[in-house]
Amino acid sequence: MKISYQVSSIKNLSWHSLLCLATCIFYLNTISAQQNLPLNREWGLKYEITKTSKLRNTCLASYNTNDLSCFKPLIVYVKPIDKNDSLRKATSVWKRKIKQESLFIIQDTADEFYMTIDPFFNFELGRDMADSNGENLYKNTRGFIIRGNIGDKFAFESSFYENQATYAKYIDDYIFSTNKLFPQTANYQYDVIPGQGRAKKFKLNGYDYAMASGYVSYSPIKLINIQIGHGKHFVGDGYRSLLLSDNSFNYPYARITTTYKNLQYTNLYTSFMNLTNGGVKTPPNVERLFQKKTASFQLLSMNFFNRLQIGLFQGMIWEAADTTNRQHLSFNTFNPIIGVNTAIYGLHNTNNIVAGATLKIKITNTISLYGQYMLDDTYQKNSKGDIRKKYGYQIGFKYFDLFTIKNLHLQLEYNNVRPYAYASENTYQSYTHYNQALAHPLGANFYEAIGFINYRIKDFFIQLKGNYAVKGADSLNMNFGSNIFRSDNNFPINQSFENIHTTQGLKTTVMYQDIHVGYLVNPSTNFNIVLGITNRSEKTERTNTQTQFIYFGIRTSLNNFYYDF
Repeated sequence: MKISYQVSSIKNLSWHSLLCLATCIFYLNTISAQQNLPLNREWGLKYEITKTSKLRNTCLASYNTNDLSCFKPLIVYVKPIDKNDSLRKATSVWKRKIKQESLFIIQDTADEFYMTIDPFFNFELGRDMADSNGENLYKNTRGFIIRGNIGDKFAFESSFYENQATYAKYIDDYIFSTNKLFPQTANYQYDVIPGQGRAKKFKLNGYDYAMASGYVSYSPIKLINIQIGHGKHFVGDGYRSLLLSDNSFNYPYARITTTYKNLQYTNLYTSFMNLTNGGVKTPPNVERLFQKKTASFQLLSMNFFNRLQIGLFQGMIWEAADTTNRQHLSFNTFNPIIGVNTAIYGLHNTNNIVAGATLKIKITNTISLYGQYMLDDTYQKNSKGDIRKKYGYQIGFKYFDLFTIKNLHLQLEYNNVRPYAYASENTYQSYTHYNQALAHPLGANFYEAIGFINYRIKDFFIQLKGNYAVKGADSLNMNFGSNIFRSDNNFPINQSFENIHTTQGLKTTVMYQDIHVGYLVNPSTNFNIVLGITNRSEKTERTNTQTQFIYFGIRTSLNNFYYDF
């Protein structure tokens, strides 16, 4: 398992992986099989509507279950493969390995130790037909994922992916532009691939980047699960989250989840980074240190009548490290009680606090409504409005087995975020990590509508997706509230408080459509073959850019990567 801020070498990864396995052996007689479900939306659809023999209580759409689905990754019990199963024995090993189960399975005779090893890959080839250069674009991802458990109290996971890729022009522009607010890191090699780490030059137009994640999970009793790892999290039941999402890169974390009947309480403690100078001089040819900042999150989820789920959220970015890259943590950093830090510090504070709530209503077994409310600041200078009225909201709808057609699913979602939300007076305290937003990829000052249609026939699937977003971009070097890396104390001096409104600034309309068809080869790693086309347009009063990307891929898909911005 890799628990660090950056991936620098395979050697370091191997050391952490060995440490993870050694820890597993140490806990051989005392530990659990509560594993995390992958975050990939398309892969996870089946677990929202069906129960399987391997998972307990995962029918999240059905009102007759008490599962609390707001904090992800979901923690579930995993049943190891039964070696004595007659149907499995009757299936050839080649068919099982290609179509049904993990490539390598290690299991002891007493069923105390169970581990799977699988390759992870994404071989994709495509072309942007709207690009006059006509260059072929590709992704070349190779890696592995190890998952396992020891006994009924302990589980672990470790993964590593190495990548080389080229991207469409609008993503290239994003990679080059993310750090322009920090002149000391303006060199492009310190910028990031969306959600996937720092971009380093590869050949003429490509990027090289790596990604590692993992965790160890321990459940001393049935009510409590403790995890330490390096990864991502997501709060909410929608496609986007306005509270905490998997939009940014992996980060070190400690997660404590307590579940009792209809209540679930989650504490998450993390270490984030700004890709700016950490203040400590490093020797030549040694990778530099970046500035650290600590964060803490709490979510209290409550289930009423197995139809209504309500969640209360608190997130806090604590003051960034000093000029020597040291953090001076107070006792309240680790305060586990939700709402206390908000009451102590208030929303308008040096520490960047985001409060919020989630809601999910199961109308029927197949229809549900969901939503979120995010509050960053309520400070007011007059009755007409103020820059510090910073909030956002989400409304969503899911309909599984649409019109009683099995495996035909519809999802609609609307998001709206006010200008200057998530930003802080001190730019280093923004609600960000690794040069990306911790919540919505568009940052702030936007509204957005999203729709999905998913359909599956046996192992064949199709997805239609459409996004329509309007945002107010900065122009003439003035801060209109979209860029959350900029100080919320820096706004146009000729702008009166009552004129602050969503999409102020340079009005930019982004339309994004994607349709792909595919074949699911192996569900254990979501190994699939896919063919698709993506259309994207970005229009302002000055520009009109188009992308028409056709692609073919052979891949294992366990993560979400957001290119729809």
